[in-house]
Amino acid sequence: MKDNRVGILYADILESGLTHEFFSRILDSFKNYCEQEGYVISFLNAQPKYLMTHTFIDQVREDEYAGVFIANIPYDMPEVTALFKADIPVVNIDYKTEGAISITSDNINGINDLINYICIEKKHKKIAYISGDPESEVSKTRLRVFKEALANNGIEVRSAYIRESRFRDIRDVTRKTEELLNLPDPPTCILFPDDYAAIGGINVIHNRGLEVPKDISYCGYDGISLVGLWDPQLATVVQDTETMGVTAARELIRLMRNGESGDGSEIVIPTKLQVGHTVSQMY
Repeated sequence: MKDNRVGILYADILESGLTHEFFSRILDSFKNYCEQEGYVISFLNAQPKYLMTHTFIDQVREDEYAGVFIANIPYDMPEVTALFKADIPVVNIDYKTEGAISITSDNINGINDLINYICIEKKHKKIAYISGDPESEVSKTRLRVFKEALANNGIEVRSAYIRESRFRDIRDVTRKTEELLNLPDPPTCILFPDDYAAIGGINVIHNRGLEVPKDISYCGYDGISLVGLWDPQLATVVQDTETMGVTAARELIRLMRNGESGDGSEIVIPTKLQVGHTVSQMY
């Protein structure tokens, strides 16, 4: 293997590619750090047809990559599982597993901060949540913490207030928001799976002539740059994508220079609550 070549594995389920701001920001800071350290990066081919004859391990060996950064991909793919088991330096995002180092955004404190703000400071008790991809470990963690946080605040977890969607799926979040607002006893606050998908829910709210936050409150998650253009400013959890990318690069370079593979450890990157102006004060 060549000491200065790094492979990136990135395959977005909704095929938004590098327009996916969360991952594009991580990849940008990862790329900049690696190049400053003298490394050359390129993408592995994740197309199903290509993988029929070239596994990820094959590509690493043929192209002589010294290590691999997995930014986003279905982690239950056999080809990915095999990569974790191979003696190859691997760092990934938001997925703790043996054979790699995981750089994880602090989803636990992120959701807790958001719920505590909504429940304790703003006094909401009827809170709905449209969660992200059901197979995603991030979604599972956030949904679990959401339920725990409500219970810790003495608030009933209503199954009718929980819906599943996918990250960045504006159309599906539009449908799920309609369902929630059509309930006989609708929520006073809706948590969307991410800021981008929130566009679908916000359109529904505006089309119904509802005033935010007077008639309905809502929150996002991610802190994408688009949020800064919205009025009123969105309440959301800002993920530190720059630090995630830099940390991923630093850890992968350390593994490659030491000739080590990942040890299953996890590095958690703090999030920050942006309270915005989309959550009303209840009394």
